[in-house]
Amino acid sequence: MVGAGLAGVRAAAELRAQGYEGRLTLLGAEQGPPYDRPPLSKRVLLAGGEPDLIDPTWLEGVDLRTGVTVTAVRPGTLASTAGDEPWDGLVLAVGALPRRLAGSDGGAYVLRTAADAVRLRAALVPGAHVVVVGAGWIGAEVATAAAHRGCTVTVLEAGVAPLVTALGPTAGGWTVPWYAEAGVTLRTGAAVAGVDSRGVGLAGGGRVDADVVVEAVGVRPQLDWLAGSGIEVDPASGGVVVDEAARSTLPGVVAVGDCAARWSPRTGRRVRTEHWDDALRAPTVAAATLLGTPAVY
Repeated sequence: MVGAGLAGVRAAAELRAQGYEGRLTLLGAEQGPPYDRPPLSKRVLLAGGEPDLIDPTWLEGVDLRTGVTVTAVRPGTLASTAGDEPWDGLVLAVGALPRRLAGSDGGAYVLRTAADAVRLRAALVPGAHVVVVGAGWIGAEVATAAAHRGCTVTVLEAGVAPLVTALGPTAGGWTVPWYAEAGVTLRTGAAVAGVDSRGVGLAGGGRVDADVVVEAVGVRPQLDWLAGSGIEVDPASGGVVVDEAARSTLPGVVAVGDCAARWSPRTGRRVRTEHWDDALRAPTVAAATLLGTPAVY
């Protein structure tokens, strides 16, 4: 398993639950034990708590190696920063990384890892002016946490309403009053031309200065290390192409979680489902596929 988030851990647990008795190795790029990501934008930012660790019983009998980055996939072998690792079956559960806007100098905060949450929480001091770029789920939750911590908060959204990509403009529009109720200023139709650590330049002219800038404009898998592996990456969604049984285009390799681009009969296109529930449930099918009893997810 490459990726020690929920999807990777659940894949290991499902392989054991479905009868696999061989060697299981879980490689994670971050240091420390696996944890859940959803609390990072909620309790960790709001109350200063620590990340929720994933159930350690799911890792029984698993060789967990953290601080390891995989750099290439070859038939039967992974290349990594810790050396080569042989594989007979491979689960790609590498998640995704925060997108940066064109014109960003990299000085703004993002929220994806526990370390990101700790850095951002330290910056959310009473009286600080916080500008959040993006009114998606993460943007809304960061804005709420910042307001609760005594910050003055402005959210800039390029679309006509929050959550247009996830919910469409009608349902997304229903969330507009929530911002005022939370003490947050929401500006829609506010396309951004540049971002730095001290503010945001607007595409239509003008600038919004800030003490803290947060880029919350979605995530995208970083999969350039799969080049030449035979594992196809969908150019539209940026995810690993998988079928209904989680199989990739390279035999013996499945993909789950944020990095998997599965076919959606409902939408008629490939989708990446960036949701905790997907990371929890898709590994059941992926494990069955690796064990020779493929199902449909």
